[in-house]
Parts: sequence; structure tokens; C-alpha cells
Amino acid sequence: MKKYIAVFDIGTTAVKGVLIDQQAKIIGEYDTTVETYYGENGEVEQNPADWWEGMKEITQKWWSELNIEAKQVAAITFTGQMEDVISISPAYPNQRAMLYSDNRFGEEAAHIMKRFPNIQAETGNIIRSSTPLAKLLWMKNNKDEIMEHTQCFVFSSKDFSIYKLTNTFVTDPTTAATTGMMNLHTRAWMPEIMEAFGLDANKLPNLYDSGEIVGYVTQSAMEETGFLQHTPVLCGSGDAGATAMGAAAVQQGDTYFYLGTTGWTAMVQENMNHHIQGMFHLAHIVPHLTISIAPLLNAGNVHEWAVDTFASEGTEDKNSAFEALVKGASVGSNGLYFLPYIHGERFPVQDSDAKGAFWGIGPKTSKSDMARAVMEGICFSYKQLTDLIIDSGDKDFLTLMGGGSKSAAWCQILADMMGVSVRVPADSAYMPALGIAVPAFVQLGWAKHHDAVFEQFLVSTEDKIYKPNMFHHEIYEGMYETYLKMYPSLKGMYERK
Repeated sequence: MKKYIAVFDIGTTAVKGVLIDQQAKIIGEYDTTVETYYGENGEVEQNPADWWEGMKEITQKWWSELNIEAKQVAAITFTGQMEDVISISPAYPNQRAMLYSDNRFGEEAAHIMKRFPNIQAETGNIIRSSTPLAKLLWMKNNKDEIMEHTQCFVFSSKDFSIYKLTNTFVTDPTTAATTGMMNLHTRAWMPEIMEAFGLDANKLPNLYDSGEIVGYVTQSAMEETGFLQHTPVLCGSGDAGATAMGAAAVQQGDTYFYLGTTGWTAMVQENMNHHIQGMFHLAHIVPHLTISIAPLLNAGNVHEWAVDTFASEGTEDKNSAFEALVKGASVGSNGLYFLPYIHGERFPVQDSDAKGAFWGIGPKTSKSDMARAVMEGICFSYKQLTDLIIDSGDKDFLTLMGGGSKSAAWCQILADMMGVSVRVPADSAYMPALGIAVPAFVQLGWAKHHDAVFEQFLVSTEDKIYKPNMFHHEIYEGMYETYLKMYPSLKGMYERK
């Protein structure tokens, strides 16, 4: 009888579920949408019950539409959004979860940083308005009744779902690294931080590695989902850890790019670059390793702006039309440069007032030049942050994930600019699910070590590889120095009087 790992990826827009067999083949790809509540006071919240209902809807499709039998599910694991604050309380069962993007808590974050100015040396990150510790402090000051009656706080959507399946309170080190309450070096909670602000450290979940069995499906959960009672449930990981595993970034120096609406570059390290302002540091699923993340506000959102701006009106497929414009221009965009900070930026510069800009427009500048300059500008931005945190010169390839990887022109520009091959995984949409299945493979004895899973399944012959044109690389190297001068030269115009 064929066996599967059931994987749920609970993001901010949807609950996704897949079944992964012993050959890492995916079936049963279903998803349900999740509604987000935006309040008049800046609230960004979701109802955790919606995550649970989404899971149940997906499992019923497995049983009824695919004729999967519950006994075929060998284990259940998860990945999902992080930096949430979710109160588990029988007295207040319908509390909405405060999401990572709920940034009402700037005053609390500033207060914590004033009290513990060197907290980053232990936690790996400064306290921001999105940090769960700041949210808990706000709850203490504004929702004292709920705080008192909360059994446990969890910090990822997947942690709530594990509770619903097993009646246990757990989280993983990747998720915990976003809370402001875990020591990144020891991977243990720091109760003294909570106690300093009058918070109850006993209401924190237990910490487990991603591949550990944290409980088993209860009878009540069996009745709701159809999973067999006593099916093992693994801890799973926050989405950043699962994505790193899916990208096969598991050794010192391994790197991947994410090119979505916003973007980031992530590098696996033994030690964190806490001296570089603006970076995030998370515990990797692989013990003793850290994921250092440099975020970008301007990526796919800038591409979307450029498509709307430069692709002709009435064109049926504006993305393809824009792609043709980019390919129609020469490398270097006829001497035109583009600074992509149309949404401000947070790395490699921290400037919410920064603006985008074209420089070098001449009488022969074309629409194609402007389209290509936008793409090159975003890639220059990736190169700049990459140069700050990694040495790509000794890498065979860089892995690229996210919606931007669908653009062949964009992938080729990035490969040419970095001077390194760019690998786009064949199943990039399901990379987090495949990534978090890796420790499950090891736990179930389907593989001896995670490296065996990567070698056999995750680095596929179906992956697209974009090899760099080194002549183009030399052109971009010459242009790069001019690009680096753009922001400092224009900064005075951004500054408010």
C-alpha cells in the first residue's frame, strides 16, 4: 500500500495541502482561501478557526476525490506564516490571531529595545513592531483579561493546527527565532525577558526540532478530519525554514533568492551577521546553522508597475508584451539606469522616503530600454545586498524562487549580472511543502539523512538552469559602480525639510 506524508502550508492568503510519497512525488494539491481582517485601528488579523476549516476541507477531498485511505498517511507535518500571536484559551475560544504584518506595536517595541538595547546579540534580531514580544506587551496593557485566561500563546499558524490535531502546545526554533524571546545560540526560551515585562513565561509553547514527533491525532481530531487516531504529527517549521530546505540551502554558504511581490536573499551561515543593520537571523531546521535574510521591499511589485506602465494598452497578455520589450533592448539598456526604490527600501538602505528614478535618458532612449532598465535595476539591487552578505564567487549556482522566476528574461539578467548560474526548481510553488517533508522522510526512515533526499529528489533534472553570459557579466560589472552612486547622489532630494 502506497504511503504518504500529509503536508499543510498555512500562509496568509491560503491553506495549501499536498500528499508526498516516498519518491517525493506530489499529489492531492488543494487549497482554500483565508480571509484577513483589516481593522480601523490598523489591525491585521485572521481567525485561526478558518485555518482548521481549510485543513478539514482539503482532507475530505483527499478521501472523497482521490480515494486516499487514512491508513495511507504515515505522518502529518506543517509549515506556515510566522510572527503571529495566537491565544489558545477555552474562556475566549474565538480570538483572532494578530499577524506578522500587524504593525501597531511600535511603542512597545521601542520600550523593549530601550530596556534591552543589546538583545540582538542573543536573539539574532532587534525588536520590531511586528515582533511577538511587542504584541504580548501590548496585550498585557490592553487585553489583560485575555492574557490571564490564555493557556498558551503560539506564534505560527501551523502551531495552532498542531494543537487542534494533538492538543499539545509546541513550536519550532525557526518560528521561535522571530518572537524576540528565544536565544538563537542555545535555541532555548529566555524567560527573563518575559519576566522583565511582567509576562508569564509558562505560557510559552514547548520547543521541538522540525522533524520530531510532538503528538498524535486525537479521537476528536480524527472525527473532524478523517485522519486515523494515533497518526504521528511532526513539529514542522515556520515558512522561512521550510523554504530554505526546499531550496536545498543546508550547508554553510548555501544561498537562495526569493523574487515575489517583495523579495529577499537568504544565506546559510554558522554565525549571524548581526553587525549588518536591517538583516534577519533565524534558526535553520539543520541544527547549529542560521539563515541570514536580507529583505527587499522592491521586487515583483516594481515589475508589476513596469508591466502596467510600459506594456501597450489593450494587449491581451501584458506580461508577455513586457517580456518582449525587455528582450528587444540591448544589455545595459543603452546606458539607462533605474533605481528601483519606488516603495522606499529597507535593505540595503533603510529609507522609507526613497524614490525610484531613471538616469541617463537621451534622445535615443526607447520604451524597450526603459523596460529593460527596470529589470536590471532590480537585479542590481539584489547584487548589492548579495555583495554585502555573501561571496557568490565560489558557488556553482544560486537558487531562485517566487513568481519572478517565471520570467526567462529576468532570470537570464540575474545570472549574467551575478556571473553565476541561476537554478529555478521545477516545483517552486511547492518548495516549502517539499522542504518540510525532508525531516519527515528522515523521521519515518524513508531516508537516512536529509542530503539523500536532496540528491535523489529535490535537485531535479527538470529544474531550469540559466547560465551566465560572461561578456554580459563584464558589461554589468562596469555599470555597477555607477548604479551604486545613484542613491547617495539623490538622497538629498528624498529628505524631508
